[in-house]
Amino acid sequence: MNEIDKSVDIGFLRILDVIKKVTTPKGGIEILRTLIDFTPKIENALNLAAKSHKGQYRKSGEPYIVHPICVASLVAFCGGDEAMVCAALLHDVVEDTPCKIETIEQEFGQDVANLVDALTKITEIRKEELGVSSQDPRMVVSALTFRKILISAIQDPRALVVKISDRLHNMLTLDALPHDKQVRISKETLAVYAPIASRLGMSSIKNELEDKSFYYIYPEEYKNIKEYLHKNKQSLLLKLNAFASKLEKKLFDSGFIHSDFKLVTRVKRPYSIYLKMQRKGAVNIDEILDLLAIRILLKNPIDCYKVLGIIHLNFKPIVSRFKDYIALPKENGYKTIHTTIFDESSVYEVQIRTFDMHMGAEYGNSAHWKYKAGGVDNEDHHEGMRWLQNFKYHDSDLKNDPKEFYELAKNDLYREDIVVFSPHGDTYTLPVGAIALDFAYMVHSDLGDKATDAYINSKKALLNQELRSGDVVKIVKGDKIIPRFIWMDQLKTSKAKNHLRIQRRNRLKEIDTKSMINILATFFGRSVFED
Repeated sequence: MNEIDKSVDIGFLRILDVIKKVTTPKGGIEILRTLIDFTPKIENALNLAAKSHKGQYRKSGEPYIVHPICVASLVAFCGGDEAMVCAALLHDVVEDTPCKIETIEQEFGQDVANLVDALTKITEIRKEELGVSSQDPRMVVSALTFRKILISAIQDPRALVVKISDRLHNMLTLDALPHDKQVRISKETLAVYAPIASRLGMSSIKNELEDKSFYYIYPEEYKNIKEYLHKNKQSLLLKLNAFASKLEKKLFDSGFIHSDFKLVTRVKRPYSIYLKMQRKGAVNIDEILDLLAIRILLKNPIDCYKVLGIIHLNFKPIVSRFKDYIALPKENGYKTIHTTIFDESSVYEVQIRTFDMHMGAEYGNSAHWKYKAGGVDNEDHHEGMRWLQNFKYHDSDLKNDPKEFYELAKNDLYREDIVVFSPHGDTYTLPVGAIALDFAYMVHSDLGDKATDAYINSKKALLNQELRSGDVVKIVKGDKIIPRFIWMDQLKTSKAKNHLRIQRRNRLKEIDTKSMINILATFFGRSVFED
């Protein structure tokens, strides 16, 4: 990589700024060449895309080919492989031009063709007859899109990365569209694409999607927060820099040298601040304590824990805010130590991670979605993409109810997590607020159906007791299925909710069948079922 610096602090913002200004194919190609080696296959994909989109223009006025080139650049920046970059270049060819998917397969092979086909199917959802009665048909479209994206990605998650990059470039160039379309697309981005980016571990892209959407949906709130940050920029930066200098000195005094670590300071982003204000019921931004954050990047995990010790020895930690995602990574592979500390009446959020962890956290862990290359499967994929497999089961039962699918799925995608343990030390990731019965269903549906008692940290507990991170949970299994339909509202995991929903539906069908048989039997003079 020569012209574009993919350093940990400015790389992503710089690439976004450069891409946003691209108006010609030549400018886009120059950027793409700095991000990935141009193989013959990528050259051919670029040529076919340029030929297919010839004469087409975007609403903003530039040749349409600029868009797929920019999407390919974002995919390459995030570590996408050759097939993903080719698919990004060709992602609108089948949808918007006479080119057929068979041509893609013949020219570029099945791997690229499958990706393009998945991306095309996601787009085609907007042309389907919805056939669903709703007061908000746009919500149904978003729910259908949401389902289509996730189900298409089960076989190959790389399609998600390309689609997220596609949406990001569209958000960067949204100014050319009418206001009503800007708002509609932004709402869909918040509801569909930002949660998926979050679950993929692509924090930088998720943050950008959220802030761009926030700008169009709530322009006044966005403006107020930006004005506050601009007005208080000097005082905020002075605080941050003073704390960073103090922390840096503590690290040097403890034996670290300049090349061992990197400090990155930041003020929280507009949408993040807005959410904090909503959660706390804050009237103004001054009521939000933790606007300031610092990230410490190190060479290895051992150093992360050394730095954590130095920080907690020298500053007052808020214990309830401490989370160790290095020892207990999130389901998407996210690894970072979070702690929040007081220093001279100011509150600072501190994140500690290695350089490798940083790249995975900000741009996605490519090990989780590169498993398809060469047909090789790997353990990283199973761990990082396990959440995606849940949607396969939702879809089989909710094909006619996209909104219910969306409601179940979004809880799995965009949530705060806790980690609990089985008595054997196996870890299970559950949403905050999950109860013991959620854990039982997470282990196995049969265990949930037949659960009679729970033990939490060796103490007997109710099955609807809320779990906390670090709990050791044991479930006692009986011999019979115990219907617990009235617990539906207490359950937090979509797996448990969906299982009970299906169980209830089947039970109602069984009751209806028995009732009908008894009606007919009574009519003909004898009872069949005695209840």
